Amino acid sequence: MIKLKLPSPIQMIDAINNVSLYVKREDLIHPDFGGNKWRKLKYNLEEYKAQKHETLITFGGAFSNHIAASASICKYFNIPSVGIIRGTYVDNNNPTLNLAKKNGMILHHVPKLEYKEKEQSQLIKNIIKDYKNPLIVPEGGSNRNAKIGVKQMVEEVNVQGHFDHLIVAAGTGMTATGIIEGSASHSKTWVVNVLRNTSLETKIQNQLESNNKNWKILSDFDFGGYAKVPSELKEFANEFYGKYQLLLDPIYTAKMMFATMEMVKNKKFKSGDKVLTVHTGGLQGIKGFEYVTKSKWIE
Repeated sequence: MIKLKLPSPIQMIDAINNVSLYVKREDLIHPDFGGNKWRKLKYNLEEYKAQKHETLITFGGAFSNHIAASASICKYFNIPSVGIIRGTYVDNNNPTLNLAKKNGMILHHVPKLEYKEKEQSQLIKNIIKDYKNPLIVPEGGSNRNAKIGVKQMVEEVNVQGHFDHLIVAAGTGMTATGIIEGSASHSKTWVVNVLRNTSLETKIQNQLESNNKNWKILSDFDFGGYAKVPSELKEFANEFYGKYQLLLDPIYTAKMMFATMEMVKNKKFKSGDKVLTVHTGGLQGIKGFEYVTKSKWIE
């Protein structure tokens, strides 16, 4: 069994305009489930054990990082897992769902309307009833347990170094919420909205249990919205990999790092600032991108 790499390391990648750039390598926690998905599931797994649950049931789309990571983590800890998948179309060649099945996850495809209703759907209630004493984890793993796990990551950061800025990509916003709550008062958190989610700021505000106001949403770097990957973004990820040998995923970290580099270039940070980006993993999504587009992500 591969040992988890914790705390995840911080790597300096460059100094530009007298601004030092670092990355928190959450992707290195484990080769199969490194990233924020581990942080978000850690305390859900502790609840699973404490409450003597017998199956973990969760939700996600056909190319969900959360589904893939949940299946891998459950295999690692010998926990039976079930994924309720949005949409009834079954593609036997889907790399994400095939990986989940390989790791032992039982999949149930449900109509999109039923999926939207989650546990309120009678169909999904019937699926859940077939499993004894399950722990239900929400889509993306985003609940209070998840936030506690992310805050633990920030506790690591506070020990590892002093940073003036933290930058993270946001989907559901729970990772960003945990970072904001756990950050030192001198650190500003920049949240890159990768989904074109107009309610993201409100969602984070509603999830916050602290008075930290030192954060801001960046809404100019979604590149058209979720799973939109124009050539400019792909070119950036390829150039970034060529220069730093650091792999970014098409959905989250490439957009986050593009935003960071634009801010450095446009002198949004002060001379001498130390900027920490968070590599939230999600690298399994590259196979999904390549499968859908029939093209290589890194040429």
